[in-house]
Amino acid sequence: MGVSDKRKLHIRESIKNSGIVSVSELAGELSVSEMTIRRDLSDLENEGFLKRTHGGAVREVSRSYEPPFMVRLELGSEAKQRIGARAASYLEEGDTIAVDSGTTALEFAKQLQHFRNLTIVTPSIHIASIFLSNPGIETILAGGLVRKKEGSLVGEITRRTFENLYFDKFFLSTAALSVEAGYTEYILEDAEIKNLIISHSKKTIALMDSSKLGRTTFSQVCKLNETDILITEDEPEQSVKQALLESNVIIDITD
Repeated sequence: MGVSDKRKLHIRESIKNSGIVSVSELAGELSVSEMTIRRDLSDLENEGFLKRTHGGAVREVSRSYEPPFMVRLELGSEAKQRIGARAASYLEEGDTIAVDSGTTALEFAKQLQHFRNLTIVTPSIHIASIFLSNPGIETILAGGLVRKKEGSLVGEITRRTFENLYFDKFFLSTAALSVEAGYTEYILEDAEIKNLIISHSKKTIALMDSSKLGRTTFSQVCKLNETDILITEDEPEQSVKQALLESNVIIDITD
């Protein structure tokens, strides 16, 4: 077995055991450059064993499998922070906004502590808890069935909450975006609630790191032209970029 094959075997075993690997950690473990690890990950992705992400990779699984929240929190964390900071620049004092659940939406919410006149509605327990000590932000947590591993709420009660509310802006965070399917989610219930919020919002701003672009998961949230702005950290591939521009979506790249 050659040196390259031994590295790839190590990567396979690591991702099989944990479901996620980091380029920097693998480079340290194997005493090679990060560029070498990226080439190995690219080869393994072509073999269908994994899916590359910003800063690492995750095990390739079915379209309906959602990686755990705490795993996703570590993936592309720097990119998500930059996206969250850029998204905050679209806010105005006095806005009433809906903030999605998800790890990128969580990074966005962390940027809002300096605002003093906002109303935020969210199905995320993690996000709502950020504003407990901030008297300037009125926070409404949608009711519903608690998804304990996600720290979010879903179901009929959640849907009823959003049926009666309307927003200046919706900060959307979905699992994937593709030319063919638009924005998609792992779980049907999540997709339906997000679609409802979009229909009740004057403007929808999607927050997605580049690893989610060009992919499709289980259930459609909305078509590309139902959003107004996409904030991401890297240039989308040409086919995705062209489809977004033809759908009149503004692409805001943080880097």
